Amino acid sequence: MPPWFETTLAIIAAIAAVFFFGKYREAAAALHESERMKRKLSKDLDRYRDVPQLRALRDGLIGERNLPVDDEGREHLLIRDSARKLVHITVQRSAAPVAKEDVVHYRVGGEERPLQELE
Repeated sequence: MPPWFETTLAIIAAIAAVFFFGKYREAAAALHESERMKRKLSKDLDRYRDVPQLRALRDGLIGERNLPVDDEGREHLLIRDSARKLVHITVQRSAAPVAKEDVVHYRVGGEERPLQELE
C-alpha cells in the first residue's frame, strides 16, 4: 500500500473517532439530564400526591369533614408520613372560629405567646 493511502486512512479514522466520541458525550449528557429531570419530577409527584391527604386532614381538623370518634370523644385519623408509613393520630378537639382582628394566645411555661397561623 502506498504511504499516502495509509496516511489518508489514519486521518479518516481519527476524524471518525472524534465524531464518535462527540456523539457519545452528547448521549451521555442527555442521559444524565434525563435522570436529573426524573428525580426532580419524582419529588414533585410525591409532593402533589400528598395534597389530597393534606386537604382531608385540614378539613377534618377544622370540622368540615367528620373524623371517626370513639367513646371518650377522641377523634382518630390515619395519615402517611414522609416515609409513606401509616401514622395513627388521636385528637381531643376544642375548636372555635377566630375573627380576623383577634389574636389567639397559648401558654408555655407560664408565659403567654401569640399563636401563628400555619402556612
